[in-house]
Amino acid sequence: MSERARFVAFADGSSLKNPGGPGGTGFIVFDRACSALRFGSVRYESDGAYEVTNNRMELRAVLQALEGLPDGARVDVFSDSRYVVDALSSWIHAWRRRGWKTRDGSPVLNRDLIEALDARARVLRVRYAWVRGHDGHPLNELVDALANGAARGTPGPSKEDIVPRLRALL
Repeated sequence: MSERARFVAFADGSSLKNPGGPGGTGFIVFDRACSALRFGSVRYESDGAYEVTNNRMELRAVLQALEGLPDGARVDVFSDSRYVVDALSSWIHAWRRRGWKTRDGSPVLNRDLIEALDARARVLRVRYAWVRGHDGHPLNELVDALANGAARGTPGPSKEDIVPRLRALL
């Protein structure tokens, strides 16, 4: 994708006990077309029929970041999870070909969320990129704080915390 993405999204997930939670998600989405900011976090005590895990929280955070974006929009999604970036940009193709089985024949974990993200990405133009976690990247540190705050049930960063860091980077 050579054209600059309209949306830039950062997402992170956290599970205080892996597996078992509680967990949380954090995301920041910036719309370059109108300088709009959307961010949030969600706490998970459970995840439906599934145990709360760090990988599920990472995937949920990306799904939340992609919610509400207009069909056809370009979006760059940044995550510090190699699992998320590799699963959604590389591994998914082989999983589909093998009937949602891994190389060793076992079922793909978190298939429900991966399929939901794949469906959402099919109506958008998404590029997934990895950013090193806990390495001082300002927006990654903020989504980490949002996810950890949600998991712990404490407030995360506010708009006043996010906007200056966003301006410095974009």
